Amino acid sequence: MRIALDAMGGDHAPESTVAGALAAAEHGFEIVLVGDEGIILEQIADAKVGGLPPTCTVHHATEVVEMEDSPGAVLRRKRDSSLRVAFELVSKGQADAVVTMGNSGAALAAGMFVAGRLPGVLRPAITALVPSQKAPVVVLDVGANVECKPEHLQQFALMGRALAQVGLRRESPSVALLANGTEDEKGTDLTRAAALLLQETQGLTYSGLVEPKGVFEGNVDVVVTDGFTGNVFLKTAEATSQQMTALVREAADSGILARAGGLLLRPALRRTLARLDAAEVGGALLLGIDAVAVIGHGSADARSVGNALRTAARLQGEGLLERVAAALATQEPGHAVDRSSR
Repeated sequence: MRIALDAMGGDHAPESTVAGALAAAEHGFEIVLVGDEGIILEQIADAKVGGLPPTCTVHHATEVVEMEDSPGAVLRRKRDSSLRVAFELVSKGQADAVVTMGNSGAALAAGMFVAGRLPGVLRPAITALVPSQKAPVVVLDVGANVECKPEHLQQFALMGRALAQVGLRRESPSVALLANGTEDEKGTDLTRAAALLLQETQGLTYSGLVEPKGVFEGNVDVVVTDGFTGNVFLKTAEATSQQMTALVREAADSGILARAGGLLLRPALRRTLARLDAAEVGGALLLGIDAVAVIGHGSADARSVGNALRTAARLQGEGLLERVAAALATQEPGHAVDRSSR
């Protein structure tokens, strides 16, 4: 299995992307580093690992997608960008999955127009695995679709369920809609209309509405929402986590007694923070396109890049695309899924 890595994507690329690829290569992962060949080879030389690992290759691409580039402009004008070429390698059968830490909007556009949508998909969704007190929770959409219809959320639920089964090994994952309360009358017109669809969608274990608190408590397996709400939810969660970590470290360094207590608590704190660390997954998934694609955070470090490569390889190897396609195969948008036709 070969993973195409956009080696030029991200705030710290190519240093972080090349370092992450080298770390993953030590565990036998086959990686195609896509980008400026000269720069990539310079980074490998600086790492002093004895040259390009045998499981890695470099595919030259002359252009770079910047974070401020518009998705449409990338598709029209940067046809030899490392991001676009990485998706083209998958569409041509020269790679099996894509990882990028670059522009998420451009990644969405390249996924849709280069890799293409899976049959029956109305809109692809950016999907996050959000840490909780119990286990990761699948949350989608977290940014691809600002405005949605109920049938879009129905498809998100089916795709998220497939991911939870493959990626999290949940046999019958529960699905909920993100809202401002758990009562049936809560939420927006979209939420209430989607709730009616999900209640009637056979094959889903629909659990009703869930508040953000319920997500972090791990009370459900899959949480569905529109891309605007999901993006605000995810960014708020990330900012809160970073702030809490900073406050804990500040408190632990506030005096002699605090530092002594901090030393005693450090192992427990490390274990707790590891459970809440989104970098363990490496990024969000682009569900609904004909490729396994992981989109990492622009500020990702080498560890995040390595974990994103591992996530992409595992999900591709366990048949994520086939499970998503099967989940949508018998669905008519806006209607319940007929269990008897499965």
